[in-house]
Amino acid sequence: MQSSTPRRLRLALALIAMPVVASMISASAARAEEVITLEDLRSIVIQTTALQEPVVENAELTTPYAETPYIDSASSVESYAAVPTCNDCETTCCTQKQKEAATAAMKSAFGGVFYANNFSYLNDPCYDGPAFCGDCLKDNKTPFGTLSFGGETRFRYHNERNLRGLGITGKDDNFWLSRQRLYADWKINDVFRVYGEVLDAQSMGEDYAPRPIEENDMDILNLFVDVVLIDSGSSKLTARVGRQELLYGAQRTVSPLDWANTRRTFEGVRMLYQTGDTSIDAFWTEFVPVSPTRADESDAARQFYGVYASEKNLPVGTMDAYYLGYDNKTVGFSLHTIGSRILGETDRGWLYDVEGAFQFGSDATPSNHEAGFFTAGLGRKYETNLLSPTVWAYYDYASGEEDFAEVGAGDGGYEHLFPLAHKYNGFMDLFGRRNLHDFNVLANTPLTKKISLVLWYHYFRLDEQTTPYSVVMTPYNKTTQAESKDLGHEIDVLFNINLNPRNNVLLGYSHFAGGDYYDTPGIKPTLAGDDADADFFYAQFQTRY
Repeated sequence: MQSSTPRRLRLALALIAMPVVASMISASAARAEEVITLEDLRSIVIQTTALQEPVVENAELTTPYAETPYIDSASSVESYAAVPTCNDCETTCCTQKQKEAATAAMKSAFGGVFYANNFSYLNDPCYDGPAFCGDCLKDNKTPFGTLSFGGETRFRYHNERNLRGLGITGKDDNFWLSRQRLYADWKINDVFRVYGEVLDAQSMGEDYAPRPIEENDMDILNLFVDVVLIDSGSSKLTARVGRQELLYGAQRTVSPLDWANTRRTFEGVRMLYQTGDTSIDAFWTEFVPVSPTRADESDAARQFYGVYASEKNLPVGTMDAYYLGYDNKTVGFSLHTIGSRILGETDRGWLYDVEGAFQFGSDATPSNHEAGFFTAGLGRKYETNLLSPTVWAYYDYASGEEDFAEVGAGDGGYEHLFPLAHKYNGFMDLFGRRNLHDFNVLANTPLTKKISLVLWYHYFRLDEQTTPYSVVMTPYNKTTQAESKDLGHEIDVLFNINLNPRNNVLLGYSHFAGGDYYDTPGIKPTLAGDDADADFFYAQFQTRY
């Protein structure tokens, strides 16, 4: 692929846009990330701990829990017993603020990765909230250290019309997914820690073969050893060796993929460093593909490595910077991705989220690989007599291969690495972040103290008039070139019902209306006939303990 001048300009925009946007924002107007994550952004997250996930152990252990879609555990759950004043206390006196902090810690005890769970609130004398199943298994003192056990059980029903598989397929299906996670956390002392977690994922009642992310007989999800190398009080350096999930930033590049029934994991070495508001994580791993009926093993042909740094409480909010390398000998590429992200809020109440990356290296085409992505979002929270919606307008761009003769899994388009694709480019997972323009508007609002509503509209277009790509980076059609860039429209509706901080129900419906791209002869599968529309309904129950 020969890189054209317009393409180079788009890639340059992806690299320089973040500091340009930052310079336009009043430095004194930005607020700390926690305010956005807890009050405004957390309810729009799809299967993540927060829009910004700290990258080192100390930060992980204090990360608010919001892994299930749209759980606003700090505000959507009803208050419990009334908090007595200090004069009413018969034991250690606790202020209202201390009691509220303890309750907030209870609601955020589960992290986006279970090795980041924090149940220290159970030992807080100011906590007077409810007890939950499994609390007695947390932070138990023994002669050999501290032991914790816990897990998760999740069931989800799918009704899919015209999208069973990847993309518009002409296939309909109804089926159930179940997932069980169990973990054990052994903190031997202040230096050594051993963590293990298993997962069992099953699919039931389907008419077609399950997707690769839907089934995995009982297997190891995490199994690692932590060794604290330096702990000066103000800074900490930890080495982690073994099988481990990875979660960084907004999960546009690296995620454990919690929406999937199986989740995603790696095997290797990490160094985690934190001092104050600065965190730096360096890692070298091998990807662990799922083998549904056999023990999962790391793939030496798929090396994933990099450095991810984050700084909080900057004048512009929170800033991430990262380098990510991915060598895939199976497909035939060696790619390097350099990117950054800014997240914050102005003193006028405007929320902003900007991220972009430039990608270079070698791929399966004769030319050098040059690609990238760019995302910009602007939001605001509104207060009305009936509702308090937070509204976002986003633009997502990812470069594509210009030469149709070279389209393929290893072509010159942007390689999205290991993201939580479900979170950003439509809940129906029709298109991956490659050769794509996604203009989308998001609104989320609490309806009651326990129920919230999410509405999300997407308009998809191709970047290059070649072919769209699936969420696993395979081209829709390698034999028929697109005659139109108009892919179509998607609307997502989601009700999030928080029964309590440990039990949650999701009810969702999505509809896709195909664009002119699907009028190209030979594009739609024979089973689909003239129908380029699709529907997706799902219902999920999740409990944690």
